Amino acid sequence: MDLGDTGLLISGLIIGTLGMAAFIYGKRTQRLKWMGIGLALTIAPWFVHSIVLVWVLAAAGSAGLALLPNE
Repeated sequence: MDLGDTGLLISGLIIGTLGMAAFIYGKRTQRLKWMGIGLALTIAPWFVHSIVLVWVLAAAGSAGLALLPNE
């Protein structure tokens, strides 16, 4: 993560927090899909250096949680 880009830093904080919340929810309800996507959303901002790509990944993960059938 580029610490010089304020927008990317704040986006990573928001998306990472949402990913952590999804992971905790998945762990409490024992839903692997929520845990996997939550973990991916938590880790993705560390490795992606484009603000647009970070938000696209977050939108795709959120859509995956909403559209894929529950376990």
